[in-house]
Amino acid sequence: MSKPIITLTTDFGLRDPYVASMKGVIYRLAPETTIVDITHEIPPQAIEEAAYTLAQAHGWFPAETIHVAVVDPGVGTARRPLLARAGGHYFIAPDNGLLSPALQRAAAGTGALEVWHCTASQYWLAQRSQTFHGRDVFAPMAAWLARGLEPSNLGKRITDFRRLDLPRPRREGDKNNRIVGVILHQDRFGNLITNLTPRDLEWPAGQLRRWRGHAGQTELIELRDCYEGAFGQVFAIWGSAGWLEISSTAASAAELTGLKRGDEVIFEPTP
Repeated sequence: MSKPIITLTTDFGLRDPYVASMKGVIYRLAPETTIVDITHEIPPQAIEEAAYTLAQAHGWFPAETIHVAVVDPGVGTARRPLLARAGGHYFIAPDNGLLSPALQRAAAGTGALEVWHCTASQYWLAQRSQTFHGRDVFAPMAAWLARGLEPSNLGKRITDFRRLDLPRPRREGDKNNRIVGVILHQDRFGNLITNLTPRDLEWPAGQLRRWRGHAGQTELIELRDCYEGAFGQVFAIWGSAGWLEISSTAASAAELTGLKRGDEVIFEPTP
């Protein structure tokens, strides 16, 4: 890429100088880089939230983009700094499972996945703190990659990186046709994104049936195609990330239902 792109995903927020410090390190080492903030509003230490966000966002960037994700409760411990390459993208993060959903999506179709345990400290800052590896380890690694450094110079290939054990949809009922999903994320509009995909609600022939659902004590009126109408009612809709969302027109589905990340939703076919 003639002008490298580095994305940043963290739980640092914007009140403190942490994000700016990471950007300063990158610009100092690789001044031609374009830096894009995916988000810095991940809840503190919420690894699964960061994993969902990166998995949803990374695929919209050009090939060779370098994605840096730092949500790192284990900073300063023996957890490993990782670099991965999949689907034409690079990913840098601590070895705490954060990368696994994004890598699974990026490698889908090709199956090509490479992961390195990064130990080449000459590509880190000379003076390093025990509490801010985002600035002192991950940011300089990304900058050196943007400058053209080969990944193999940063460490050794591994296969035992940590994977998140994210909840998967399950089937229940006498006819095995009740689908139970889990809420992965709540966006700022109050939409509740589940782990259900169109494949989970398909017949073997591939035709999507009509379904009704229950979210907590709330009955979803239907599976809708758009937000028009149904003001103040809760319904399901296929969201832009490809997962089923619990939504409401001009209202927060999270407030209307009282549901949150980790709660279950149930869908059954209508006659």
